[in-house]
Amino acid sequence: MINPLNTLTGRMVSVTIVAVMVAYAIAFAIYTNERGSALRRAAETNVAERVAFTAERLRDIPAERRTTAVDSFRDFSMRFSVSDEPQITANLGGAGTRIATAISERLTDSNAHAQTRIVDAPSRRWRVERDPRDRGRGRGRDDREWDDRPPPPDGFGAGGPGGPDSLSDAPTVRVTEAIISVRLSDGSWLNTSARLPGPRPAPVSAIVGALISIIIVGIGAALVSRQIGRPLSDLAKAAQALGSGQSNVSAPVSGPEDVRRASTAFNAMAERLGRQLNRQRQMLWALSHDLRTPITAIRLRAELIEDDAERQRLLASVAEMETLTEQALSLARAGASDEARSTVDLAEIARTLCGELQDMGVNVTAEANEALMVECRPTEIARAMRNLAENAAKYGGGGIMRTYRNEANEAVTEVRDEGPGVPPELLTKLTDPFFRADEARSEAKGAGLGLAITQAIADSHGGRLILENLTPRGFSAKLVLP
Repeated sequence: MINPLNTLTGRMVSVTIVAVMVAYAIAFAIYTNERGSALRRAAETNVAERVAFTAERLRDIPAERRTTAVDSFRDFSMRFSVSDEPQITANLGGAGTRIATAISERLTDSNAHAQTRIVDAPSRRWRVERDPRDRGRGRGRDDREWDDRPPPPDGFGAGGPGGPDSLSDAPTVRVTEAIISVRLSDGSWLNTSARLPGPRPAPVSAIVGALISIIIVGIGAALVSRQIGRPLSDLAKAAQALGSGQSNVSAPVSGPEDVRRASTAFNAMAERLGRQLNRQRQMLWALSHDLRTPITAIRLRAELIEDDAERQRLLASVAEMETLTEQALSLARAGASDEARSTVDLAEIARTLCGELQDMGVNVTAEANEALMVECRPTEIARAMRNLAENAAKYGGGGIMRTYRNEANEAVTEVRDEGPGVPPELLTKLTDPFFRADEARSEAKGAGLGLAITQAIADSHGGRLILENLTPRGFSAKLVLP
């Protein structure tokens, strides 16, 4: 099965989506940072102004009444108190320093300190259960109301611990808590506890918009890559068909201009190559056919020779010429057969072939008990299997033919022998026409076309021929079909 990420469409879509996601992540980081910074600065400015305003109001109130007056200064998210000592005595930088600086600029004759920290605290707005006696007294129909009063300290409600205003059920949010101390004119200190907005997540609408944009971009990338990938896939299939020996192969001319030019150039090359191969095959067929007539005439003349020894030598040469002619004709036909493809059982072919060879005295046995169905040209595949079996018997003294499927689910026909093998430097030459490694394996003679024919048949089926030496001794020939 093809991995989608290994295709042009899959990779283009993946790269595009990853690029868009990275771009959105960077944009979100910048947006969130700027948005949060703007909100924090606005909140800090508001807190500084409220504290400065409160300090200015306390200046006009006698010292003995300040404690009572400060309790009446209600604020949604701030607590005020007056004491002889400051709650904090130094600034630690960050938001606290900025708030303290803003207050000092507003109150030029005062000293201010501020510190901040992030804490988890009840929400500013929470629902509280009203006392049943208050129902119907002008506070609305609902028994639970939004109470905008500042949260009482230590989690206690207005009615005491566990009272009707208890915050035990209030939602918890992350906020920035600011502690501010401002020196008043008489040496006392105004201590303030304020809540600033804490870190806020990115808006859901922005996230949804980003996801929709990524999906749209991914679909667009898939459509564009498909317009490029489909013509390239057709071109690859046409090239594979041409490489397997098929003639009259052409690729559809479609897609972008660059791909169209590539398809047009391939079609021109395939046409020229097809004409050249057809001329070579026709020439080889003609030569092989024309040689039969003089060979037959020589055989008839040899039969008239009275000297038996001379006649046998001449007939042996004629037989070798006939074998060479037939194999040359088979090589020319390999991969160019008009035989229709059909689904056959390679195991059955192996058993039948080995049985026939054994009847002819060829030492080849079959180990093919399980069916192995493959779509192929049966006559050509049988010829290739026969060549491998005859080679094993000729050069290795006998062989074993096995059929099975490998890890890639390919059909494999393997013929093993226990011969001396082939020098490693000669393995790649064994499929060359008319090449023989007789000196390495035995004194057997042949035309040297058996493996070349098998290689051509494997190529025409989109398969391959694997030749390798075995350890410590022997030789293996594998015909692998998809």
